[in-house]
Amino acid sequence: MDYKYEKIPLLDFIKTLTIYRGLTLRKLLKKLHEEKGYSNSYSGFYNKLKKQNIKFTEINDISEILGYEIIFKDISN
Repeated sequence: MDYKYEKIPLLDFIKTLTIYRGLTLRKLLKKLHEEKGYSNSYSGFYNKLKKQNIKFTEINDISEILGYEIIFKDISN
């Protein structure tokens, strides 16, 4: 299934992708900790998503853990 990021809070978008994969944000963070060496502070992770103060590399890691790829598509046509 494809998802297009619309103008919704990033937290809600990531939650949707996570739930679709049968995970919770806590389980996602646990996988990020185990596979990518992320801090296992749930409150820090949650706040980054809520404040939309997260690095692109972290979003890429999240998409990788969830089995998605990020594609940039030219919309000027």
